Amino acid sequence: MRIGIARLWHEANSFSVSQTRLEHFEAREWCRGEGCIAHYRGTATEPGGAIAWAELRDDVELVFSRCASAAPAGPVDQELLDQLTAEIAEDPALEGIDGLYLSLHGACIGTIDPDPETTLVGGLRRRFPDLPIAASFDMHACIAPELAGMLDAATVYRTYPHIDMAEAARDALDMLAHIIRDGAQSHVVLKAIDKILPSFNMHTDGPGPMLDIENEARAAGIKIGGKSLFPVAYPFASFAYADVPQANAGVLVTCEDKYQGQALADHAAGYMQAAQARFQPDLPSAEAVLAGRPWADGSRVAILEPADNPLSGGIGDTPGLFRAAMNAGLPEGSVFAFFAAPEIVAVAHRSGVGAELDISLGARLDARFGEPVACRAEVLRITDGRFQNEDAMERGMKVDLGPTALLRIGNLRVIVTTGCQAPNDSAYFHLHGIEIHQVPVLLAKAKNHFRAAFGNRFDVIQSCETLGPAMADVSKLPFRNVPRERFNLKDQRVT
Repeated sequence: MRIGIARLWHEANSFSVSQTRLEHFEAREWCRGEGCIAHYRGTATEPGGAIAWAELRDDVELVFSRCASAAPAGPVDQELLDQLTAEIAEDPALEGIDGLYLSLHGACIGTIDPDPETTLVGGLRRRFPDLPIAASFDMHACIAPELAGMLDAATVYRTYPHIDMAEAARDALDMLAHIIRDGAQSHVVLKAIDKILPSFNMHTDGPGPMLDIENEARAAGIKIGGKSLFPVAYPFASFAYADVPQANAGVLVTCEDKYQGQALADHAAGYMQAAQARFQPDLPSAEAVLAGRPWADGSRVAILEPADNPLSGGIGDTPGLFRAAMNAGLPEGSVFAFFAAPEIVAVAHRSGVGAELDISLGARLDARFGEPVACRAEVLRITDGRFQNEDAMERGMKVDLGPTALLRIGNLRVIVTTGCQAPNDSAYFHLHGIEIHQVPVLLAKAKNHFRAAFGNRFDVIQSCETLGPAMADVSKLPFRNVPRERFNLKDQRVT
């Protein structure tokens, strides 16, 4: 079997002032053909999972087209997006393949096209009307019915933090191989619930509504299909900061029998509807969390600022938590991670370790979420910003933050970076000479993915609400294309 592989992985926050360009893809993943093997082999990513899957078989040849991924941010430059989708859809390397696996996120948005993944799959389907196509998606995908209808098989991450990316690829490829080898006639059924589920209470590494939904979906699929591959149900929650019409939670079911598939989709979607109110976030303010001094009894504490989480499209620029922390009496050795402030990094590199700088942090890109905070900082360390992930999520992937600096501001050590990426891996801190087990209080622009590496390394992990492009209170964000009732999680009628 010759199986083509292509990847377009990006999550766009409609309320971010940043725009995703070629350099952002090049800083994360931008490869093609044989170069993809070296880039992804051994990584806990979808392409890494595909390579591992193929290496266990003697009947598969993988043919890599363009693979592109950028860290979540604002919408993708449309000219780049048009070039990227055309490159994949028209790639001569895909001639003669027996099937195609697409690693998609599901929440990519262009500066003009609100649904480029449907555009991409549509182009491929026009070129290959009868080719089996399987895709994997992030749990926070916004999947249009038209997109689902063009696929023969689909998977979605089942874990949050997303530590099963490779498994999502392998499961999609198992289904694709079955379709190619055995001639299975499969379909993808989409059942939406007309709700968008916020991700604050969505972690699956412990008890919670999403874990219950995943377990129910799996059990129902096994009950209907036994040990067979089909039907199989994958719930997805949608992305709460994508202002696009297809933003809608639901279930994807791959099936051979459409009646069985629809029954499974209806059952899993009904379970999601019943659980919707459990996803409603209720976060205390940053001031309230810090006033409680949760470190006072000796507990090691992580305080998260999800409103500016880069993996929700945050910009690393909002000042809310940092401003509150400046007068909170934090213990010596506490750490703030991070601000994306390339100008300050450049000054720190020019000035050198030991220099003292008068700087302002926050509101560099967007003053809607608070004014900048003026402070005096000592340069403790400068780095090239390069490391390799050590922990469960995307283990083995190389990361380039651009040049960075570690500053001392009062009792806080503050990481400032050139690029904007979440501090979700131990190697991020090792780069800056920080041993996480020695940090009494960590303040981080992060959310649930933080738990993949650090869930067992702090006594207390507390999220707080601040103003930002990914804040819990979506009523403060100017949606134009998503019906507001999709955020009303009190109505539990099954549709």
